[in-house]
Amino acid sequence: MVFGYGSQGSAQAQNLRDSGKNVRVFLRPGSPHIQEVKEAGIPITTDAGKAAKQASIAAVLIPDGEQPKLYKHVLEPNLKPGAAIVFAHGFAIHYRRIVPRPDLDVLLVAPLGQGEIVRSDFVKGRGVPCIVAVAQDATGKALIRGHEYAKAISKTGPFIDTTFAEEVETDLFAEQAVLCGGVPELIRAAFETLVGAGYTPDVAYFSCLRELRAITKLLDRHSIAGMRKHISDTARFGAVTRGPRIIDSRTRRVLTGVLEEIRSGAFTQELDEERKRGFPNVRSRIEGERRHQLEKIHRRHSPNNH
Repeated sequence: MVFGYGSQGSAQAQNLRDSGKNVRVFLRPGSPHIQEVKEAGIPITTDAGKAAKQASIAAVLIPDGEQPKLYKHVLEPNLKPGAAIVFAHGFAIHYRRIVPRPDLDVLLVAPLGQGEIVRSDFVKGRGVPCIVAVAQDATGKALIRGHEYAKAISKTGPFIDTTFAEEVETDLFAEQAVLCGGVPELIRAAFETLVGAGYTPDVAYFSCLRELRAITKLLDRHSIAGMRKHISDTARFGAVTRGPRIIDSRTRRVLTGVLEEIRSGAFTQELDEERKRGFPNVRSRIEGERRHQLEKIHRRHSPNNH
């Protein structure tokens, strides 16, 4: 039973269907996804308690903040002994937002790719890497069930055995330090440096943001050292001599501090407090970012991608 039909939920449900698994999707009555699921040919259950009672495996593919409520009110009172709960991200288990019943298998199967990639690679006969972990092994077969589930949503993997703690902490750190935090801040700072020095904002935008696409493709194919073999002599020399001045010992100390906040639980405490208030600081920051000159230039050059 798949709970949640967003990007990851829709991809996994369709892959499970195509792998010959007996999959159903729980949707609330009136959900905007009902027609989409019907068109995919996947049976729907709209009674939450019934959905949990039917499930031998409950795939929890809803946002982290909503998972504890789903577990407390739906899964805990209704899952049969020996059932398994599968998470795509271990946050709620690792930080004990959910403390599962002892008679349940608790698994992590985390595809290292967005939902559309999980689906498109599967259709092409390939698969994205999947992290597999066990937090609780009530049946003695939890890891086997985890690998079976992983193969059903990602044909070829690879499948990497790890722990809930390692998946959560590395995922949060990568989001904050590189993917969603560090890189965007560096782009904006570089743009502001060029504009502040008198360069044309449009030229600065393309140089600092749009050209990143070509580099990320090279990084994906060749990693860092390989990427540097595929750029010009001038770019390569500038990269290896100036890059370490930007990411220096102070930056590394900050990164260590960010990681420690994740490992200690300080970050999750801040997150909980912000969530309780309805994310006012996040909303204010994003609204401010939307007014930034770089964003205005992006909307002008990419009107359909904002």
